[in-house]
Amino acid sequence: MRRRGLGCMAALAALAGAPAASQEMPGLTFGGTLFDVTGAGTLELGTIDDVLQPFARDFQKGRERLAVEVTVDRDGTVIDCRTKASPILAEAGQAVCANAVKAGRFRQYPQLVLDYTRATYGFAIRAMREQPGKGAQFLISPDFPLSRISIRFGSDPIPPEGQRLKITDLVATPMEYPREALQNEIEARVMVAVTFGVDGRTKTCRPVYSSNTSRMAYETCLAARRGFRLISPPDERPFNWITTWKLADSSS
Repeated sequence: MRRRGLGCMAALAALAGAPAASQEMPGLTFGGTLFDVTGAGTLELGTIDDVLQPFARDFQKGRERLAVEVTVDRDGTVIDCRTKASPILAEAGQAVCANAVKAGRFRQYPQLVLDYTRATYGFAIRAMREQPGKGAQFLISPDFPLSRISIRFGSDPIPPEGQRLKITDLVATPMEYPREALQNEIEARVMVAVTFGVDGRTKTCRPVYSSNTSRMAYETCLAARRGFRLISPPDERPFNWITTWKLADSSS
């Protein structure tokens, strides 16, 4: 019997010699109000356990899942909210959305460079087992929106070879597969543009392309922050990292 194995890292061969991601046809081009920032930061919803406590039984001890999508403006304020739920969770969804519009706040990771005026953020809520004296607790998990859809982030041109860094200009540390992408068996080919500060550490990361869901580009930027260091700073040139996150196959 064959099963999907646990891929451990991106293929480092893609760092140096892969063809440019710009040669592939994107499904969507992000910019302005067409944008999704799921995984590009944190969404704060306040005391969601208190909000959902009256509906704990409706979640049937973890068997029901409440899918939620909010719209945020450039400042991170939640300005709209929608849910996909079974009829039994309809009231719970209304309570979540009312709370999200009242208290929700999206905080983007500071090193990411994203160009949007409005964006969506998708997540799911599940109930965990009740603990004595504490009532039900709820788990909020960001989704992987636009799965199987390729994304282009804006239309900025890729600098010519002489105007960007090479992998030989960097120290690269092996990187682990993004944990939630691994659990959900999400694969993608991604390109991001990384810049470095005077200390040689990652300063900014701009997503350029993802072959599958925008969230994989954000996960790649987080990996770049931990995995790269510039050997001879300062150097203002960007490094255009092209990598493929691919799950390994194993047999048992």
